[in-house]
Amino acid sequence: MTGKTLNTENVVTDSEFKSCDSVTTLRLEALEKALYCWEDALTAFSSSFSNGTLALPSAADAAFTQDVQELLDMGYQIQNHAELLFIDQHSVLFRNEDEESIDSHKPSNIGSRISGKDKADAASSPESFESARDGVADLREFEEFSEFFPHFEKQKLYHAALKQHEDKRILCRRLHTELVKCGSDIEYLAKVHCLRQAYTKLFTISSATEWIADIGRQVISDLIMYADRDPKDYLMHYERMLEFLQEPSNHSMMEEELTGRGVKCINFYDVLIDFILLDAFEEVEKPPSSIKAILQNRWISASFRETAIGTAVWSVLMGKRQMLKYDKGFLAHFYSISEQISPVLVWGFLGPEGSLRSTCHYFRDQVIEFLVDIFNFFKVRYTTVDNLAEDILREMKVRVENINQRLSLEGC
Repeated sequence: MTGKTLNTENVVTDSEFKSCDSVTTLRLEALEKALYCWEDALTAFSSSFSNGTLALPSAADAAFTQDVQELLDMGYQIQNHAELLFIDQHSVLFRNEDEESIDSHKPSNIGSRISGKDKADAASSPESFESARDGVADLREFEEFSEFFPHFEKQKLYHAALKQHEDKRILCRRLHTELVKCGSDIEYLAKVHCLRQAYTKLFTISSATEWIADIGRQVISDLIMYADRDPKDYLMHYERMLEFLQEPSNHSMMEEELTGRGVKCINFYDVLIDFILLDAFEEVEKPPSSIKAILQNRWISASFRETAIGTAVWSVLMGKRQMLKYDKGFLAHFYSISEQISPVLVWGFLGPEGSLRSTCHYFRDQVIEFLVDIFNFFKVRYTTVDNLAEDILREMKVRVENINQRLSLEGC
């Protein structure tokens, strides 16, 4: 009897796969324990020469700290890539043949997830030493892994930003490394530098500028209407803000105001996303005591509490307005807009369970997911300013469409 001979040399049985998966899990757990030990060792060693004195570490101390940090960085990379290759639900190991044929042309997700550990907190040595160490470690880390992940070699804009940070330092108001799932503060700063250039490019394109302005007008007014409020005052103040921004003579005043608030670059990312949106999301989670007292008072009706929230928000903003240097500056216009939006957001996030609350949380989730996407090498291209700007605009449109669909389904 004749027939084809099966080549079983490269066939992996189900039992062998399960055994391999189990061993991989155990090895990852061991690696995680090792990372914890190395973090503790680095923290303990660093604290020994940063106990409140002004003394800088010796050359030997600095070299040891740098070596341990580089070891940690490589460990995080190995951990992330191993999880994506062997454990993540999108791994090719968990796809059937049909799915593999469909997804064969899609880019890998390797590098899109991060362990969530804040490596900046691992060492507490002086700033000058840490910045130098971090910059060197980040560039060296790329050189080691680029051989295995050639996708990163194409990110020319990102590499230029790394060099910029190494030479002149890239500054930002706050670090959101963990929020956007970057692997290090250096990666976050470099990508922020790229995003600033991309947004600057977008605002040289009239169609993109008009679309962004329209979305700010439409989405927020829809959200206000969803909360059974009249968006008329919001729209009025929004138009006044646009007029203010379009007047070149106001830019120096705006820069002075925002620089005083810690904003390092007058850019769409730094002002609208970082200073306004992300701060707003944090503030509704930690409202002032006056607002918290109203929310916690169950002796008054929900409708009365909602009205009292609006009054309390107005009082807080009035106090801030009285401290402004310019009564017709950027912050004054911003507070006028906030008077219309903040009561809706505070009541939506912290008020009773219901459709408004779930919709406000959905709105925030879409903003955060958008940020995670634009900080992801596999979602947007950090190759050129034009490519990154194009991809950012595409991702913005996806999230806006999601929010519009949600408001439409909820009956807005």
